[in-house]
Amino acid sequence: MNIHPLEGTMRVTVACCISLLIGVHTAWAQHPGEAAYEKVCVTCHGPQGAGGLAPALAPMSYDADYVLAIVREGFGQMPPISARELNDDEVAQVVEYLRDPSAAPAAEQAEAAPEHPDLSGIWQAVNAASWNVEAHNAEDGVPAGLSVVVGETIPYREDALAQRRENYENRMEDDPVRQCFLPGVPRIMYMPFPFQIIQTPDHLVMTFEFAHAVRIIYTDGSPHPLPNDFWMGDSRGHWEGDTLVIDNTYFNDQTWFDASGNYHSNQLHVVERLTLAGENHIVYEATIEDPEVFTRPWTIRMPLYRRLEENLQILDYDCVDFFLDSLVEP
Repeated sequence: MNIHPLEGTMRVTVACCISLLIGVHTAWAQHPGEAAYEKVCVTCHGPQGAGGLAPALAPMSYDADYVLAIVREGFGQMPPISARELNDDEVAQVVEYLRDPSAAPAAEQAEAAPEHPDLSGIWQAVNAASWNVEAHNAEDGVPAGLSVVVGETIPYREDALAQRRENYENRMEDDPVRQCFLPGVPRIMYMPFPFQIIQTPDHLVMTFEFAHAVRIIYTDGSPHPLPNDFWMGDSRGHWEGDTLVIDNTYFNDQTWFDASGNYHSNQLHVVERLTLAGENHIVYEATIEDPEVFTRPWTIRMPLYRRLEENLQILDYDCVDFFLDSLVEP
């Protein structure tokens, strides 16, 4: 059988595979082809085909059939290698391994890939929703903003609109955030302060710059506790594909959705959805249900952006100290 000689380093591709006579054996390595390579060829061609007594083999550019023919027939100083020493599948695995010895095999890459996207990092909303989740004009100290409500407006019940108007008229005194109470959910997610997500296999922790607020979202399948009322509600999460879904319940009726007085009752139920839609932004949605105040569920949607500044960290906004200072007459 006439075989075209291999050029360059392939002239001795398996020539020094006589190392098999030395009996080189190693434990099964990451790539299945690495074990076969180390069983036969490593002594001459060096670790990962980088070269040694014989020239380098990596990166391999020849196909498996061509190399198999050389291996079986022998070439130059290289004796033929029998199927008992390296079977056809092992030769193919060696060829595939030598194409990129530093890469893990596809199966191991899939196994090593995280089960869910990692949302860890420091994030911040960049919009005017903290002042008003609906579209609004600029006011003194308040930037104009577009609505983050899907469908533009909140579906208030007729008998709830009077309270909404009263809240707006008295917003400078009655906004709970101005009194340094916790903002509640979802408002905490789009205030003009950064927050950090720390993700573990069974829960996430969110730490907020505003008032040292903290959210713990369990993703271990544990249920909500017995009913209670919380400023931030009780949060339980699960994954739907690449989306983190957070079910929030057991709120009190003291928080607002924004600084303009959009409000809720203690029947509030919020379902958040966080989807990593790129390395540096999350699509954030919150669907809000409260039959005491709204005619139907409604949703807000916005991007959250990863803060990329060097040495960034969550700092302190000691709201209570500022609030107490404001109560002291000069």
